[in-house]
Amino acid sequence: MAERAAIVKRAGDLLDQRLPQFSALLVREAGKTLGDCVAEVREAVDFCRYYAQQAIERLNPITLPGPTGESNELRLHGRGVFVCISPWNFPLAIFAGQVVAALVAGNAVAAKPAEQTPGVAQAFVELLHEAGLPREALALLHGPGETIGAALVAHPLTAGVCFTGSTQVAKIIQRALAASDGAIVPLIAETGGLNAMIVDSTALPEQVIDAVVQSAFRSAGQRCSALRLLCVHERVADGVIEMLRGAMQLLVVGEAADLRTDVGPVIDAEAHAGLARHIERLTREAAPIARSPMDDRFLATHIAPIAFELDAVEDLRTEVFGPVLHVVRWGGDVDALVSRINALRYGLTLGIQTRIDSRAERIARQAKVGNVYVNRNMIGAVVAVQPFGGEGLSGTGPKAGGPHYLYRFCAEQAVTVNTAAAGGNAALLAGTL
Repeated sequence: MAERAAIVKRAGDLLDQRLPQFSALLVREAGKTLGDCVAEVREAVDFCRYYAQQAIERLNPITLPGPTGESNELRLHGRGVFVCISPWNFPLAIFAGQVVAALVAGNAVAAKPAEQTPGVAQAFVELLHEAGLPREALALLHGPGETIGAALVAHPLTAGVCFTGSTQVAKIIQRALAASDGAIVPLIAETGGLNAMIVDSTALPEQVIDAVVQSAFRSAGQRCSALRLLCVHERVADGVIEMLRGAMQLLVVGEAADLRTDVGPVIDAEAHAGLARHIERLTREAAPIARSPMDDRFLATHIAPIAFELDAVEDLRTEVFGPVLHVVRWGGDVDALVSRINALRYGLTLGIQTRIDSRAERIARQAKVGNVYVNRNMIGAVVAVQPFGGEGLSGTGPKAGGPHYLYRFCAEQAVTVNTAAAGGNAALLAGTL
């Protein structure tokens, strides 16, 4: 275990040294802005260093109490071959986090990155080998999820699956694992969300707008944690919406490699077409609020940030993975609003904007979500500081970047030895107990 942890830590150190090269690759292959690239490389470095540390601290054998003449020990070991399936929106950080967690826990890994970002995964795998990882411990398999991913999940040697992506695909994996005649295989799934932010009448409007713009439109809205549903109290809604209009006019939509750019392209033509259809429907059915300016030369590759006002929370039925914000006015009992948000059945992130501490605490306790953010943005969870992951339709847990994550990659074995069978309790006779 110490050797595995040392390899993973070395990989983190190498990645830290090569931040510019990996940032350039993220710009070219994933269309990320430079600020997002730097943040993602640093997150991947954090995953390597944190999981290496956690392995040293948490995966050693534990001596358990027992009667005299008997020893008891709890041991953790790898399950076998873990399948890791990662998405395109964080092609380095999520890919690295899944893979190094499985490896440091003692597993071999079969990793399938997203089809859109194979080069990022390839570069990180080569870095792991440079850090000392044996080539037979990690297999990188490129290809579509429908074929390569499905075959890996169904393979009889698969001892666990770690997946980040859509709820729909997670359900397909869940059903495939349940239908297998082999061992009961654990699934670690992190999926999407209809992430809401609740703004009450006491919130500071300037603080709200800063949090909303970052949460809804940074990374072109292509984060599973991104704000989708802004719920503003009716007493302050007009003012907040007017400030939102102004802030959206200041956003710069442009080339990912341009330092001035706030919002880069969406990942591919398929995503662009789906977002365009959703916006067309909202244009017919909802009230438009604002759209950020965009040069015509980006029409085929970018979606300009856009906001609409809906009549009710329930009008947002599915996750929209892009820079589209849905705004709802609310009044009356905030507990009723939280219940309606819970009824959407997703449970990833929730933002709360209020100057009443007791209200924030009450909402947090009632909300069925994995991550609650009070008076700040809802994105950019930091490894070891804000362990990330949801519940309900948003995932199974445990939280990535948290102290319980590595345990799910392990199997447990309890070993009990009757030491008295060898003629007595030597430790007791020697006076060491």
